[in-house]
Amino acid sequence: MTGNPGTPPTGDVSVPRLHHHGLAGWAGTRLRQEMSNWRLFVVRLVTSGLAVVLTVTILPGLQFTSWGWGRFLWIGLVFGLLNAVVKPIIQFFALRYLVASYGLVVVLINSLMLVMLSWILGGDIRSRGVLPFLLGGVLVGVLSLVLDSLAGTSPPILDPSAAPASGERSAPESVGS
Repeated sequence: MTGNPGTPPTGDVSVPRLHHHGLAGWAGTRLRQEMSNWRLFVVRLVTSGLAVVLTVTILPGLQFTSWGWGRFLWIGLVFGLLNAVVKPIIQFFALRYLVASYGLVVVLINSLMLVMLSWILGGDIRSRGVLPFLLGGVLVGVLSLVLDSLAGTSPPILDPSAAPASGERSAPESVGS
């Protein structure tokens, strides 16, 4: 075997070389891109705050100990930061269980985010037990999905091979030839 240590030997299938930044570099780049769009950040802040406020208002087992409209943005900011920073880390470490449970672990993670939000806010969100937090995890997930879709913050899923290349026009098909 001759050649550079980073390149595969000749005759073998070429293996893409991993960049030295790896996953952390990709995550940092994505975070910088998302933070550069301040409008998207504000809309996500509002949708996450609205999802939590609606969840606590709708669910009978959850309640606010003190409420004011100024708290809405604070709740949205804290919950948005929890979802942006802590939730992906937990999902990474629970990836095995996420796949095995067909995504049902997401409910537990959302419930944990609600518990952490209550703890960070100093007990402003009270629960009568564990079950309201579990139901709150389901409801926050559904409401966040619906609100993000309505607000347009979730990117569309596109097939890059189906889109025509730039400068290229698709030729109209002739009918009846």
